[in-house]
Amino acid sequence: MKDRPRLLRARKTTVAHLVSLPRPQPFPPAGRLPLERRIYSLIASVTLDRSEADLDHHLVLRRGAKTMITETPSSLCTVGATAYRRKQMNDAGKAARVCSRARVVGVAFFDYNHGQMGVAPNAIELHPVLGFACLAA
Repeated sequence: MKDRPRLLRARKTTVAHLVSLPRPQPFPPAGRLPLERRIYSLIASVTLDRSEADLDHHLVLRRGAKTMITETPSSLCTVGATAYRRKQMNDAGKAARVCSRARVVGVAFFDYNHGQMGVAPNAIELHPVLGFACLAA
């Protein structure tokens, strides 16, 4: 969010849909893709929540057999984002946790596949998370 992109309104989606999207070629793309300007909202189980070396919280989302990653960024990584986006990311980070059913709202982002737990085949993530609600413990 440091580049302060103009984000497109939240669109409901599923883990299955996001992990089926084609990975950009060549990778990395020269800039943000239109898809990476979109906020998505989905419901999935959160099966892992752990801190990463960069201090982001790595969450694994699962729906059926499909998994993908979402991350709540460290406050150190949100410098440069607008105050509104920093608040969204901070609030989501405080709420995020393992739960059997959660609504996760975040920005699509294609990452490198470096063997992370729960990575999607196309390495798409919701990063950063802008909203999180545990719907069932």
